[in-house]
Amino acid sequence: MRKRLKNYTCAEEEKKRAADLVGKYSGMSEDALYARLMQEVASARSNGTFSAAELAENVARMRPYLTKEQAEKLDHLLRVIGG
Repeated sequence: MRKRLKNYTCAEEEKKRAADLVGKYSGMSEDALYARLMQEVASARSNGTFSAAELAENVARMRPYLTKEQAEKLDHLLRVIGG
């Protein structure tokens, strides 16, 4: 995976989107983030855009960067979501 990422450069648009998301969610409590996540999942399910496979792929990419505690919380969320 490192070889694939070695020469990766993020497009300016992606950097701006990431910064916007950090700004939007960084001040929220864990409970507020959880509630927002559940709203997003419910919305995606209702409009047919929720993909458990895509969620699993994204989680797999993040997992190496998480602490044990973060990974455990994420696993709990995945069980709740059903992904």
